[in-house]
Amino acid sequence: MNPFSLEGRTALVTGGAVNIGRGIVEAFHGAGARVAVGYHSHEEDARDVASSLGGNAHAVSIDVCSETSIEAAIAEVESRFGGLDILVNNAGIFSLLPQSELSTEEWDKIFKVNTRGVFLGAKAGAAAMRKRGGGAIVNIASINGFHPGFGNTAHYDASKGAVVAYTRSLAAELAPDKIRVNGVAPGLVDSEGLREFFPDLATMVEERTPSKTLTTAKDVAQTVVFLASPAAQQMTGETLVVDGGYLLT
Repeated sequence: MNPFSLEGRTALVTGGAVNIGRGIVEAFHGAGARVAVGYHSHEEDARDVASSLGGNAHAVSIDVCSETSIEAAIAEVESRFGGLDILVNNAGIFSLLPQSELSTEEWDKIFKVNTRGVFLGAKAGAAAMRKRGGGAIVNIASINGFHPGFGNTAHYDASKGAVVAYTRSLAAELAPDKIRVNGVAPGLVDSEGLREFFPDLATMVEERTPSKTLTTAKDVAQTVVFLASPAAQQMTGETLVVDGGYLLT
């Protein structure tokens, strides 16, 4: 048996319609899983990716800030695919603001999505997984959760640091239920938008990174597949850094 295979398993990816989320959805499908593509503001993209993957993929509306919405989305996944084995808490937001200009509203908005959303997803996801005798939760953090970002990101960094700490604590709590909880902390992820709007930042990070390359959505997705697979059955409470060695510099 291929230890990296996800045949027979069902996964839900929040924020699964674009960028890293889409990469994870496609990687899960490639590993044999049934995949629910969670979306909030990218319905057309979610339906497009689900359609492109065929019957083993399904787009589902989900607002990670709403407990009711998350529970309804998971119920929809259970109804369509028979249960839930894997949850990826990928949905997140980002903004650049110096502390002196950061409002309490913006601070709360970042934490509501990036941290509360992970909590609500994990709570409902774990309840569904207990019915299946176990499962795997993967939280998408950031290297900013380990080291300050590029400036004006204190609120975002704090939210992702909270995800790292929550991942460790929740892993210990859910281990008796045979639910593993791990995280992935990507470096700066390459994209057309990054190259177009922040070319200097992309070049700086590329030059500083030992691998001389930026992280891609595929890099992150492959790591998530590993953590969700039987190959990582003895791993829980870890957050794997995927940054080409950037934090080593």
